[in-house]
This record gives sequence, C-alpha cells and structure tokens, in this order.
Amino acid sequence: MNQMKYLLLTGIALLLAVVSSCTTMGSLERSYDDFTGLDEFFEEHDIPQYESTLPRLYFTGTDWNERSLELIAGATDYILISIFLGNYHETTHDVWELLKKKMDEGVRVYLIVDSSSYFQFIPETDIVVPAIFNYLNDLGIPVVEYNPFSLSNLFFLPALLDRDHRKYWVVDGTYLSMGGINVNYTSLGLPPETGNIDTMAEVISPGAVQQIVTSFVDTWNAYSVDKLSTDDFHVPGTLPHDEEVTSFWLVDHYWRGQAQVTPMFDAFVLYALDELWFLQGYAFLTPALTNRIAFAASRGVSVHIMFSEFARKPHYELGAWYGMLDLIDAGATVYMYTSPIGAFLHYKLIMADRKLTALGSVNYNLRSQTMSREVSYIFDDPRVGSMVMDNINDLMKHARVVSREEALEYRNFRNFLYFMLMQFWG
Repeated sequence: MNQMKYLLLTGIALLLAVVSSCTTMGSLERSYDDFTGLDEFFEEHDIPQYESTLPRLYFTGTDWNERSLELIAGATDYILISIFLGNYHETTHDVWELLKKKMDEGVRVYLIVDSSSYFQFIPETDIVVPAIFNYLNDLGIPVVEYNPFSLSNLFFLPALLDRDHRKYWVVDGTYLSMGGINVNYTSLGLPPETGNIDTMAEVISPGAVQQIVTSFVDTWNAYSVDKLSTDDFHVPGTLPHDEEVTSFWLVDHYWRGQAQVTPMFDAFVLYALDELWFLQGYAFLTPALTNRIAFAASRGVSVHIMFSEFARKPHYELGAWYGMLDLIDAGATVYMYTSPIGAFLHYKLIMADRKLTALGSVNYNLRSQTMSREVSYIFDDPRVGSMVMDNINDLMKHARVVSREEALEYRNFRNFLYFMLMQFWG
C-alpha cells in the first residue's frame, strides 16, 4: 500500500474517532427524553418547512429521463441543474442537446457539476466516460465545476472531501425536482450494460424553490467569475389550486454553514414508534450511526435496512457489506436486493412509521453526515409514505434477509480496507 493510502486511512481513523464519540446511547436517550415533536425539533435545527404539492415520484432513471426531457421542452424562462456526476454518453446525449436547443430559443440554462465527474469508468473496464465540462463548453451551455481538484487539496482533507453530492432541478421557478439521479450513464441507463434503480421527487413549492435558487446562485458565484443574482430568477408565489397539497422540511446541508444531515437522522430515530426503513446501498456505518439503529431497536422499533448487489465496483459493494454484521447485532433486519435485470439500488430513502419520509441525495454514512453537500425532502404525510411503501413492496419481491452467518463472511481484512476507504470516498 503506498504512502497516500496510508495517509488516507490514518485521516479516516482520526475522523471516525471524532465522529464516533459524538453520539452515544446515553446521549440518544437524553435526546429522546427532550424530544417534544418534529416542528420544535426542526425549528431548533434551522430546517425550514414549506407548503407544496404532493410529490410526483419517479423510481427509475429512464422514467426520470423522460420527465426531465418534458420539463426542458416546456421551459420558457430558466433551468438550473445541480448534479454530482455528469458525463457525455449515449444515454445523456438527448438531455444536453435539448438544453442547447432551449438556450437557442432564449431559455437561460446553468449547471453546477462536481469535479468527481472526471473519475467515471464503464463498470468492470478501464474505459473512462468523458466528464461533461468540455462538451457543455463547446455547446455554449454555462457550467461551473464544484471545488476543482488541486494539489493543495490533497494535503487538506476537508477541502478535498468538500463535494457537492446534490441532485436537483429548478425549471421556470415552478418545478423543483430532487433525488439521487445524476445525468450520467449509470443514472439514466438500465442493464444489461449498466444502470441504477433510483428516485427523483418533483414538487411545486414557491418557498422551497426560492431557497434552492438562492443556494444555487451562492454556489455558482463561489466558483464562477460570471456572477448571478437571485433577482434574475423569478419564482411564482402561489401553489396551483387544482392539486393536492402537503408540506415538507427542506434539508440543504453544507458542513461550513448549515450542518443538517445529522439532525435529520436523529429526527427519524427519535420519531419512530413502530418501524424504520432505510434503502441505502452506500451505508458505510460509523459506530455513532450504528448506535442510532441500536437505540431505535432497543425501544421496540422494527428496523429494516436494504442493501444491493450489482454496484459493479468492489470497493463500494464490499465496503458496505462489511457493516452488515454490526447492523444485525444492533437489532436490524438486513436485506439484500438482487435486481432481476442486474441494476444497482442507488435509491436513498429513510422512512419512519410509513409516514415520515426522507427522499433526496443523502446516504446513511459519514460522508453525507459531514463533508458532502446534500439535499433532502422530509415529508410527514401518510400519502407519501403509502407511495413509497408500494415501491418498497415491489423491491421486496427480489430481496432476501441476510443471516448473521452470511454477514460474517464479509468481515475480512480486504473488505475492512474498502470500508475504511469508503468512509471518505463513499
């Protein structure tokens, strides 16, 4: 193992030691005793609530791709897109070309894409999939690269690991879509070549759109010499009268300013009385995160955690599976999802009592909890819970319970190294 890997693992161990010491069973018990309800809890942690339409949920990249092309085609004013991974591939070609066409018609288009886009390969090959930056520049579509990798970042881990993991779209100040779907080959394609099962949730919510527009503009201005102003992006101020309405809390996590993912995790653990569901293919658990599972289980909450096969990247897949034993010993029922078409379950979901539902970019791991920028809706609505539970029931047709004996098979030194590496990179 080279010196850089030793430095990374040393940094990981130090960071784990800090985070793991932050949430003990005793502190969770005290938080539970002090918990008076969701409204007070989220207000205390500066997580705002907004009225919205009921979300429209898209459970595959192909379904979302069809809808995203409709949104682009119907845009008349502006489109703001923030994605973690963007590349040029036959599955993404139509999105980029239609965005160019709409720009030629006078629609303003802006994209924020994370630098991680440079590190994408066709699974099980050495073929690099081109990042989207040069292609968009050739098309004349404005794009900024979030936190470009540099030599100086290699020697300051917080700077290196400051990644924008958010996936959201704003169209004409009316439609807000957030979830786990990028504009890349794994998000928009399905097997047999490659692909994910994932989700995006679309709402109309003037208050939330205004917050996300402000966040987009602030992020853009941090990395571009061509400055934007929130005043340039009109947001209609009313909800439609012909749609069912609900509300949600909006998590827009940024470790330097508003650390909101840990409170989100805690809200679900403190709120749940009967049942918790986690769909988390990238659950790289610290002891502090496992303690939350154990605390919920100790109160009689039935905790279900679904992992996935077909990540096609051993360090991702085996690093996650290494932690299954800890979850089983904490009292959770762990499932392995095996897609009949070979797709990876990239979907990020937390749901309590089939009512409180988080949908967005957040994984149940250290990276999402700390360094990555993340977004999530949190709905407290049984109608949303029912839509999501219907989808879980479909997934469960292809899932099996992981026994403790099977989980023990994943506890080896190689998988431990993957697990430690993914604390930073997952």
